[in-house]
Amino acid sequence: MLRIYCLEVKRVLKSRRVIILLLIALAMSVLMAWLPVMYESINQPDENGKLVTLDGREAIAYKKTLRSIHNGEVTPEKLKNALNLYQNAVSPYGEESIYSGEFPVVLYLETVFPVEALLGRLPEAFSDPKTGQGTNLMAISPDKLDGFYEQTEQHLKDIMQMEQKKYPTAQEQALQKYAQVKTPFQLYAGYSRDAFDHLVLFIFILVILCTAAAAPTFSNDYQTGSDSILRCTKYGHSRLAIVKILAALTIFCAAFILCISLHLLISDLAFGLECMETSMQMLYSVISLPALNLGQLQAVLAIGGLLSLLATISFTLFISAKLKDSLSVILIAIGLCLLPIFTYSAGANWLSFILPSAGIGMQNSLLYQLTSFNYLHIGSISLWTPYVIIAAAVIEIPVFLFLSIRTYCKHQVV
Repeated sequence: MLRIYCLEVKRVLKSRRVIILLLIALAMSVLMAWLPVMYESINQPDENGKLVTLDGREAIAYKKTLRSIHNGEVTPEKLKNALNLYQNAVSPYGEESIYSGEFPVVLYLETVFPVEALLGRLPEAFSDPKTGQGTNLMAISPDKLDGFYEQTEQHLKDIMQMEQKKYPTAQEQALQKYAQVKTPFQLYAGYSRDAFDHLVLFIFILVILCTAAAAPTFSNDYQTGSDSILRCTKYGHSRLAIVKILAALTIFCAAFILCISLHLLISDLAFGLECMETSMQMLYSVISLPALNLGQLQAVLAIGGLLSLLATISFTLFISAKLKDSLSVILIAIGLCLLPIFTYSAGANWLSFILPSAGIGMQNSLLYQLTSFNYLHIGSISLWTPYVIIAAAVIEIPVFLFLSIRTYCKHQVV
């Protein structure tokens, strides 16, 4: 059995289609990790006071030198000092001058830019409780920041009251989960939200590539007629199906882990490993429910992506065992990857989160569900969508693998 498994792995890896798709995945892991680094840009005054544009890693390094003084715990005292500094610097020019370009660039780099990351969540925390509209920084009194963390909890209550007004269970669950978030928050400025967007997009592309490579696992042998010969061998029934499935899962899981690891390594080294200690509440919403830092968030997204990959490939193997046409299998598999995006854009519903590929995509992806307050309801029961995505994938993997074996074994009767 082990020898057959090794031969099957070798056979799959010799396929030109598989080699090309895996090489594309490897190249994309580097490209998608480096693109956010290339997008970084900032102006720096030189010795003569002339502004010089820095790009890429130079821009990241310069931004970190300006903001590193505020790295560490986000304490109320630190917030008060930063807000006072911001308001004193902006008051003579008006806050609109920052966005219109009328604010002096050198003064901006010396006073405003260093505290922007630290103060970035204040407008949301002190937003209007009835409308949720953010408050501008000039309208926030520094004295209110002594109760910053109490205010974030109150803001969560207000948001949940607006978004889940009819579902008190969801409101209670959100408050209980947010109570686990560690305070004070941690901030090590430097990491970009664009890097997470590119990670989500890369996971989506990677799942599509691996799924397309796995699609012909059974159907290709049906087309060539080699399956009829293999079924006549000693291990040509359920054992052969199991070997084919194990080989496919081994190869594409290994490819996923390798590509994601390479992607994250490049991204984290470029932006700085210390940034991974930042609380996700400082990069996304101040009331994001998960008690995670950025490094842990990356790990959760990688594990969630792997589960989505396994669920999607399991479904694809089931279709491959059922159909004789490899092209049809590939089209159905890719269509499945895209389906949650369309169902979510039409309105978040159960279908958007229980499909095998529900954890990948764009706004429907696991990342954006972790930073949102979407709940699915069954009577008085409320379920947070990230839990539904993970639970559905865990259930679907063994179900579709069992159906793949059963369908393959039934095919021999035809």
